[in-house]
Amino acid sequence: MKFSLIAVLLVALAIGSESVSETPAELEKISKYFQDLVDNLKNVEAPELANKAKAYFEESKAQFQPMVEKLQEQLKPLSSNIEDQIKPLAASVQAQFAPLADIVQTHIEDMLKFVSEKSKTILPPQ
Repeated sequence: MKFSLIAVLLVALAIGSESVSETPAELEKISKYFQDLVDNLKNVEAPELANKAKAYFEESKAQFQPMVEKLQEQLKPLSSNIEDQIKPLAASVQAQFAPLADIVQTHIEDMLKFVSEKSKTILPPQ
């Protein structure tokens, strides 16, 4: 649909500018090219186009697969190196936060105990 609009636009431009232009033959060639393109696209069936696209993607995948595998092999040492550096750091951070977490837990337990005791004194006996 878009191609037919382009072809119609080019034909209209060719007709409109034919009096102004010195080279109407070139415009005629261009409009014929787009008209032929539109006709060819109309004749291409959807399954054929899908098969061509699938073949193109498979060919592209076959071309890129060796590069991807090579890149993965090159990145394996880097990822293991990063993992080896992060594990001690994570253990260190966890060791530093463990006492703080215990302190926070103790304070929250003390605060809940205090609120519980105060609420018992405020509430009437049952």
